[in-house]
Amino acid sequence: MRRKGRKQKEVRTFPNVFHGNLETISESVQKYFNNNQPVVLELGCGNGEYTLELAQKYPDKNFIGVDVKGSRIWTGAKKALNLSIINAAFIITYIDRLFLVFKNPVVEEIWIPFPNPFPLRKSIKQRLVHKRFIDVYRKICLPKARIHLKTDDETLYNYALKVIEEENLKLIAATDDLYNSEFYKDELKIQTKYEIQHLHDGKKIKYICFSLT
Repeated sequence: MRRKGRKQKEVRTFPNVFHGNLETISESVQKYFNNNQPVVLELGCGNGEYTLELAQKYPDKNFIGVDVKGSRIWTGAKKALNLSIINAAFIITYIDRLFLVFKNPVVEEIWIPFPNPFPLRKSIKQRLVHKRFIDVYRKICLPKARIHLKTDDETLYNYALKVIEEENLKLIAATDDLYNSEFYKDELKIQTKYEIQHLHDGKKIKYICFSLT
């Protein structure tokens, strides 16, 4: 617990980590990147595997990992600083408050790799593909923005497909067995620590890509 507390405190001193007043974070992030490159988010980023890998692959875009726990972000933020990955940053906040950070639609892509599936019925509203989060994405995303979901959880996978249909969103790709599908290439080969564990346990990885329009 003491180590976790130390990370919580230390990560808030990193120049690539933003927290606090959400109304001013957008300006601070813009000043940090100092460019007008496209913005890509990793939600519930944890160690920020996607943020870091994609930032190195696409230096002409800005990547931002978002998580409510600073101790989770610490690893990715520290690695980004050590490797001088200048187009990667992190925000400590609740995802449903991102519309306070991005007051205008600027996000061109969102990655949601292995989020908490919140299996209990009483927790459905916490799923990152629930309608209340879709409404947030509509506020911060550009019209053709793509949203990617990777999960091992069948219930979450089926729920996401249901929301896409009910909200009249555009389904671009879907598979309940990513590693044996035509979609397993490029960015989808990036693995989080959870994905590695799920594969070790013999679970199939599911993938959905959709856009808001």
